[in-house]
Amino acid sequence: MTRTPADFISIPENPVPSGANCFTLDRGDDHFVRVAVFPCPDTIPVRGAITLVTGRSEFIEKYFEVVGDLHQRGFHVVMMDWRGQGLSSRYLEDRYKGHVASFDDFVGDLRHVMHTVTKPTFDGPYFLMGHSMGGVPTLQLLGHTSGATPNGDGEARDPVIDEILGAILVAPMTQFFPGEMKRNYVYWLTKAAVAMGFTNRRILGIREYSLAFAGNALTSDQKRHARFKALQDAEPTAMIFSPTYGWLNAATTAIQQIHHDNFKTTMRTPVLIISAENDMLIDATDHKALAQWHPAISYITIKGALHEVLMEDDHYRDQFWVAFDTFINERLSARG
Repeated sequence: MTRTPADFISIPENPVPSGANCFTLDRGDDHFVRVAVFPCPDTIPVRGAITLVTGRSEFIEKYFEVVGDLHQRGFHVVMMDWRGQGLSSRYLEDRYKGHVASFDDFVGDLRHVMHTVTKPTFDGPYFLMGHSMGGVPTLQLLGHTSGATPNGDGEARDPVIDEILGAILVAPMTQFFPGEMKRNYVYWLTKAAVAMGFTNRRILGIREYSLAFAGNALTSDQKRHARFKALQDAEPTAMIFSPTYGWLNAATTAIQQIHHDNFKTTMRTPVLIISAENDMLIDATDHKALAQWHPAISYITIKGALHEVLMEDDHYRDQFWVAFDTFINERLSARG
């Protein structure tokens, strides 16, 4: 079949949630982002709306099960495919390269979705939820550290963003490696590669763990791993593979921003980081460091879990949802 970005990818083991709608938003810069809204079923009392953002190489349909979990908790859900992946527009002719010019683009798109989709479509209170790479632009947005809105140094803030009651970040990509020396080495190596004109070149040697269950670093749950593989097989054009040096340059720059002293002042929204103890893709020890440094950030660790906590075995997912419920209930109670 011929599928458009406004169509859902549907397979028997991953049916589209009832009432869902998918469409594209033109961003006015030769790019569009694919957006989906998932209204909470009429039979469930509504408690608010969550904008849920994915990690690198993922797309909306991977999270249908999570959408159902959020519906059971009384939340409308809004999602999008980040530009450069899923069925949103690409930067490069080779659509399978994972590329972004700047994480400012991600932040701008997320802000635009909050302004034009989440808030006009659903009543609050509003929450954000992001996985892995998606945690970085989420933090940038909350800290007003990037994008078109002034960054809070005595200037205007974005009232829509400041209205967000809280954010839950699952295994966020706040650092790639432990140790300042290795981080600096990668940062300056990437800068050098971009300066030499390698911006659009793939970084070699990076494994795409979603393609095979054996030896993967994402999840210990074979059924959920197979479900995403089936979605990829159903729509290969939604996939990306190795990131480019340009993507890595954008990512390391954004990571530096959320560790800058200004971020400690401008990011005021309560944030819960949920870490995976056996995360092999990012430096999970940074989550504890961020929580100790920033008064608005707290964290918990799910013992034994791999990187994709939301796609993990039920034993780990159950622990995630207990932490989620506790955080959400505390935020709603504090709101009064």
